[in-house]
Amino acid sequence: MKICPHCEAELKDSVIRCMRCGRSLRDDVEREPVPAAAAVGSVASTAALPSAPSIPVAPARPAGTPAPVVTPPPNLRESMEQRPLRALPRRRAWGPDWFMLLAGIMAAAAGAIAYLTVEHPWVHLDITRAETDHEEALITALSLRGKAAFVGTAGVWLAVALMAFGLVWFFYGFQRGWTMPGVTNPALGFLVTTAGIISTVLASMVWFVWEDAMVAHARAAGLTKEAMQELVDLQPAPLVEIERLPGLATFGLMMGLGFLASAIGWYAYRRRD
Repeated sequence: MKICPHCEAELKDSVIRCMRCGRSLRDDVEREPVPAAAAVGSVASTAALPSAPSIPVAPARPAGTPAPVVTPPPNLRESMEQRPLRALPRRRAWGPDWFMLLAGIMAAAAGAIAYLTVEHPWVHLDITRAETDHEEALITALSLRGKAAFVGTAGVWLAVALMAFGLVWFFYGFQRGWTMPGVTNPALGFLVTTAGIISTVLASMVWFVWEDAMVAHARAAGLTKEAMQELVDLQPAPLVEIERLPGLATFGLMMGLGFLASAIGWYAYRRRD
């Protein structure tokens, strides 16, 4: 046992630092002298943060020397090449769209004229029956208006649809900056006019589309409805020659004009995007 010389506490012989006052019990510990220069800034040097790395400064470039070309790193250059480029939004142009105005006028006029032609005679039918191998006997003749058959009724709706499209196209033709809804797309005009052209071809080449109209207008041919129905149902079927009248030709021509108007309107519609 030994006694601490500072606080007189009893300690073991192996202890070299007092457990009570915390002072060293070794007499041979010498303190190193602290230089004056280091002592002045000791606190500041120990608490100072690590200094920021210095930024290298490029040497001054002589006058008249071209500037060096800075090449980005390969990884940065690849990322820039792979990144999609954004196009700047294009400003809408304002003012009348002459193509759309023309398409609207053509379609509206074609639809109106086609609607009026449905009231006119479309075909003249000559119904004959073969008596011998070289002779045919005329049974009756009949002229029918377009509205008498289903093709004419469908033609009415097609003409009204084409006229409506033309009015809408004409309205949007006053300002090319207006956004046209999808239901006014001139591509629908192609469908309407194509259906009208198909109806014209069927009405001028296939007499079966006039079968119901023939029975309904049998009195105009000098027959009863029953007699006309028996004539239509004959086997072999009677020979029916179709003579196209100006009403049907005009309707087909107006559908063709509407198809051209739809093409012009489609061109103008694509330019708006």
